[in-house]
Amino acid sequence: MWSTIRHRPDKCGPLNASTKQSERTRFAPFDVLRGLVIVLMALDHVRGFVAPSGANPTDWESTTFAFFLVRWVTHLCAPMFVFLMGVGASLRAQSKPDESRSFLIKRGLWLIALEVTWVSFCWSWDVTQTNLGVLWSLGGSMVLLAPLVRLRSSHMVAAGVLLIVGLEMANVQPSPGPLRVLFQPTSMTVFGHHIGAAYVLLPWFGVAMLGWGVGPWLMQLSPRRMCLVGVGLLTLFVTYRWGAETDPNPWVSQSAWDMTLADFLSPSKYPPSLCFVLMTLGVGGLILAGPARGQGRISSVLQTFGRVPMFFYLLHLPLAHLLGNGYAWIRYGAPRVPGTESLSILTILVAWCVVLIVLWPVCVRWDALKRKRRDLRWLQYL
Repeated sequence: MWSTIRHRPDKCGPLNASTKQSERTRFAPFDVLRGLVIVLMALDHVRGFVAPSGANPTDWESTTFAFFLVRWVTHLCAPMFVFLMGVGASLRAQSKPDESRSFLIKRGLWLIALEVTWVSFCWSWDVTQTNLGVLWSLGGSMVLLAPLVRLRSSHMVAAGVLLIVGLEMANVQPSPGPLRVLFQPTSMTVFGHHIGAAYVLLPWFGVAMLGWGVGPWLMQLSPRRMCLVGVGLLTLFVTYRWGAETDPNPWVSQSAWDMTLADFLSPSKYPPSLCFVLMTLGVGGLILAGPARGQGRISSVLQTFGRVPMFFYLLHLPLAHLLGNGYAWIRYGAPRVPGTESLSILTILVAWCVVLIVLWPVCVRWDALKRKRRDLRWLQYL
């Protein structure tokens, strides 16, 4: 069984009986992994706001391997968010089966509403633009899961695998328009309002179905078997990536060996390819097998972040954007770092640490409030 991390009563008051029961039944490694994912997501977004305008970590002619790694480690984020959402929804359905369908629909629509309002505005400071990102894929997957909650776990896994593999093999390419967002990244203008959609829905729905289907089985795995699952997925990734040509972003030999390796480790994320899913879920499996079971200070911090991922997400975007704007104005007198300036990995890492330090005490208090006031049902949506 997964180990759990004990919690001490905090300044917000002693934990009540329902809170203590919830803490005893909550699986710490999931929260630790979720916390790591949200922290890495902050790194990805800070990089986008602080790096020189137009800097591309996967432009093999201009990037560096260090800059590529700053981007590559964040690939874990979206797949693990969607996968763990499926796992969590499956486990919740076991304890509250009568509420599963309505919860998924309400929660999913709420995430989509946040995506097209607050999150889109925080990305651009422009109310005329909408970005369909990770919350869109999470929320949409929840809505699509709702009518399937009675399916057997094995059927859900089979459907998820077939959807991911089938979409890549079929390579569906709808004409530009609303339907395309289900299959391929797209952009459109509706009554003068620009809508960009990098996160296509159906492949991510396949990942969510996988999480739902393996959730009960995942809980029974020992660390050794979990490690074998992670190694197996990564072995499949290397094998398939080496010879397959169905990935929308096939690898080719570059002028330097490190760039060739970087290209090999860059399967398509938009849309997520089979290789991308195998690579990221394989890494996630290895983390769950060992590092996520730690009992030290780092694990405790990550677990706190992992219990309030939505709260963290909604705050870190405007903070990172403001930090990037402030840095650029102070140093260059412009809202963005000019593309002619040289890249500084140190600047990105320092800005990332600033965001985490600022959000840490706020997240601690919010986590304490959520654990103390479980009678406030609206808190589960943040």
